[in-house]
This record gives sequence, structure tokens and C-alpha cells, in this order.
Amino acid sequence: MESHSNDNSSSPVDPVAALRVATDAQARMASRVRSPWWLHVLRGLLVATMVGGLGSGEGGSVWMLLGLVGLVALSRWRTRQVGVARANPERWRFLALGAPWSIISFVAVVAALTFVVVVRDAPTWQVMTAAAIAGALMAALGPVADHAARTRLGSDLTLGAAR
Repeated sequence: MESHSNDNSSSPVDPVAALRVATDAQARMASRVRSPWWLHVLRGLLVATMVGGLGSGEGGSVWMLLGLVGLVALSRWRTRQVGVARANPERWRFLALGAPWSIISFVAVVAALTFVVVVRDAPTWQVMTAAAIAGALMAALGPVADHAARTRLGSDLTLGAAR
């Protein structure tokens, strides 16, 4: 059976040109890891909505679903615009790129969700405080995590060129 591949073994690949193409692509990607300010605010509000809805009992399930669907839609939009997402097969690499800021916000959201699940009889003010703290941390640390990711992608770029 014939193969219709575009590989032409008679013309070798120039490793310097291939490295230059890869470096240019990584530089473009690093410059695009910059989300608009409203994206982080909206993500924080959606996280607060989700945590508050989870802790509000039966009536909060609509809010929980709204927050979850909103976060998924926002993540998909960001992936189309930026090309880098927190929810992709390399999600842990992205968390590491934005570390420690993205890890702190991730832990805060998980802690708030755990709190409202474990402490089912918590007063409303405690649930809303946990939701507000998680949302505020997500909104405040998002731009810092983007900056850290840009810096690390840029430093990977300079380290790769030095090799």
C-alpha cells in the first residue's frame, strides 16, 4: 500500500531553521497569554456564584449550574482567543507556568468548595464569605498568573535559544 506522506527524505530538515520556527511560535504564544481585565473579574464572579450555589442547599443548584456552565464557556472562549487554557491536556503545565499564583487560586476554590460541602449547616454569611474570598482571589490572582505564565514562557524561550 502506498503512503501519501509529505515527507521527502531526499531533503534534510535544517535544525537551525526548525528551531527558529519553534522559537517564533513560542514567542507569539507567550505574547498572547494576556487576558482582558474583565475576564478575570467574570471568572471570579462565576466562581463565587458556583461556591455560593453549592452551599445554598436545594435552591442553589441553579446558581451552581450557572457558575459551572459559565466557567466552561469562558474557558472555551479564552482558549480560542489566547490559545492556552487552564483546562487542556497540559493543564498541570499551565498551572505550573502561572505558579504560585494559579495554584493559590486553585487551592482557594477547592477549599471553599470543600468547606461548603463538609459544613452543610453553615450560616449563609459563612457560605457567602467563602464564596466571596474564593471569587476575589480568582479575580485578583488571574492577571498575576497570566504575567507569570508569560514570563516563564519567555524564559523558556531564551533558555531554548541558548542551548
